[in-house]
Amino acid sequence: MKPDLITLRRMIEEKMPGRAAHVFGCEKTAVKLARCWGIDEEKARFAALLHDITKQYSHVEQLKIVKKYDILIDKDFDRFPALAHAVTGAAVARAEYGADEEIANAIRYHTTGRPGMSKLEKILYLADYIEPTRDFKGLEETRELAYRDLDAAVLRATAECLIYNLKKARPIHPVTIEAYNEMAEAAAKSLS
Repeated sequence: MKPDLITLRRMIEEKMPGRAAHVFGCEKTAVKLARCWGIDEEKARFAALLHDITKQYSHVEQLKIVKKYDILIDKDFDRFPALAHAVTGAAVARAEYGADEEIANAIRYHTTGRPGMSKLEKILYLADYIEPTRDFKGLEETRELAYRDLDAAVLRATAECLIYNLKKARPIHPVTIEAYNEMAEAAAKSLS
């Protein structure tokens, strides 16, 4: 059921040509981070390759996947349609590509984070944020931090996302706020 890497990469190039460079950059970064932090490189690679598998789908198509895989959704699924691909992508990765629960959770939370993130979840979250095709102010510092202090890098990336969305007066997903608060409290405790 799990496709080989050549087949998977080919499928990504065909199904999402506009996102392929990002996905492959995320893959490369996830593998480097996994190596640095002692996580299974193949799991990181597989999660990175599949993290945006349903990103190009419309919200109507996302809802069809919800129905097909009997995914339990809450009000935030419709409230944050740009994040829906994480929920549906995790289900598709599990059902159609043989992803295990650890990989599916990394895909599920790569956009919002969550309290109690596993190392693989943190790696995919960061890889998606810092991969080489991304370019914005302050990113280099986060990239460097990712290889020195994984938790501090995730906290920094989350804070940067919060600030970006606040400046644009956009609503913030509640689980992102919960994740940030947990990480900020842990960081404060480690300093005291």
